[in-house]
Amino acid sequence: MTKANFQGMTKQELRAYVLQYRDDQEAFYALTDKLREEPGIEITSTEQMHELIEARLDEADARDAYKVLEEIAGLGTTPFEDIKRELGI
Repeated sequence: MTKANFQGMTKQELRAYVLQYRDDQEAFYALTDKLREEPGIEITSTEQMHELIEARLDEADARDAYKVLEEIAGLGTTPFEDIKRELGI
């Protein structure tokens, strides 16, 4: 089996790899190292790292859902503001 080149991956590619292969500790630590390079992020535990990844994924999910809502509203069946109001956003 060929070993993945974690250093050659972008942060996004490595994040996707870690989520796909959750038991790969080497990949996890490579992602941790990349995130430590970002200003303003200090990772002190594995738990904090998981929380950070989950928070970022939740933000991405929310952006994706909002985009879909805009597309649905663009079809003209229900005004976008009505959809947002019904969903409480």
